[in-house]
Amino acid sequence: MRSLVEAQLAVARDRNPELRALIRTLPPAAPAEGPLHGLTVSVKDNIDVAGVPTTAGSAHLGTEPAAVDAEVVRRLREAGAIITSKANLAEFAMGVVGRNAAFGDVRNARDPQRISGGSSSGSAVAVASGMSTAALGTDTGGSGRVPASVNGIVGLRPTLGRVSNEGVLPVGESFDTVTPLTRDVPTAAAMLAVLSSAGPPVDALPDPSVAALRFGVATGFFRARVDPGVRRVVDDVVAALRTAGAEILDVEVPGAAEAQDRMIEIMYPEAAAVHACRLREEPGTIDPDVLRRLRIGQSITPETAARAREWQREFRHRVDELFEDCDVVVMPTIPVDVPRRDAVDLAASTREIARFCYVWSCYGGPSISLPGGDHPGSGMPVGVQLSAAPWQENRLLRAAAGLEALV
Repeated sequence: MRSLVEAQLAVARDRNPELRALIRTLPPAAPAEGPLHGLTVSVKDNIDVAGVPTTAGSAHLGTEPAAVDAEVVRRLREAGAIITSKANLAEFAMGVVGRNAAFGDVRNARDPQRISGGSSSGSAVAVASGMSTAALGTDTGGSGRVPASVNGIVGLRPTLGRVSNEGVLPVGESFDTVTPLTRDVPTAAAMLAVLSSAGPPVDALPDPSVAALRFGVATGFFRARVDPGVRRVVDDVVAALRTAGAEILDVEVPGAAEAQDRMIEIMYPEAAAVHACRLREEPGTIDPDVLRRLRIGQSITPETAARAREWQREFRHRVDELFEDCDVVVMPTIPVDVPRRDAVDLAASTREIARFCYVWSCYGGPSISLPGGDHPGSGMPVGVQLSAAPWQENRLLRAAAGLEALV
């Protein structure tokens, strides 16, 4: 175990100056006995670790160390995990490309000239590059699934409310959840079994079988403006599922095209409220792209947000009905090949890159991104996203484990 920690710290010393995945490494403590004994974990730096400042990716936060561990960190330690580092992120966990002016832009583990995703960029890159075995990120509108996809690892967004957010700096409290990031589905399942504090128990060892499972292949919105190479990888995955005995049917997700806009009308005002004091007194200390989004939040009226919440309630009911006909829905995690860092328009990046993730954040059930294969043109990883009804993590993880065994 000591040799593993030392080897991963050596990787961090060697690669972190280029990748900027970690803000700081931590002295490893002796692990407790438990189901995660010896699992090394990097923690996104908007999640409190006792005795360590929480910067949230800002040069102007984290002046004092956190007094206690966040609930998720406490649970990991009690289960035997070793917290080895704090991971870099987009400032205030707002952004999908890995940009951070305070601690350096996080680079993609596969190709440093491409985006690392966000906002849990450092968490994903730490796992993908071998700086830790697993990581904690957070996911509001795709902040765990997007970096998992572009770095070729697994990112699991639980049902909203399953995992405690105590000790986590919020983005939008109506959508925030902590996200395990791992190299494989069984490790993600084992972590979620420990992290879960609400809902039915999570099976830490999902059965890797897709036989008799009903996979709904998302059409319409989820086929529009999709890169041909991404579509090819996902189509190959669907073909493999069918050959393995899964039932395949095309499904249309009602309201998918509108979900991102309505979610922003709820989430951005919540984010602006979190940072209201800084917006009022020190706006110049906020990253310009983050400031732009927070200002949008300030401009959204309570009446608009209330209408969006009413729309969301109806949207959730309609998607619930969809899951009467299928167990999980499958689609790309992001609709594009992993963009080059110098070709990304920051203002447009969230809307385009994360649009397939926002739909499921707005819904509130669990989703997972896992590697589906490499892009036939660029060779970069293509993430496949599976989504299920609320509290159906066991069904989702079974489907994911089975898919992982096929690709």
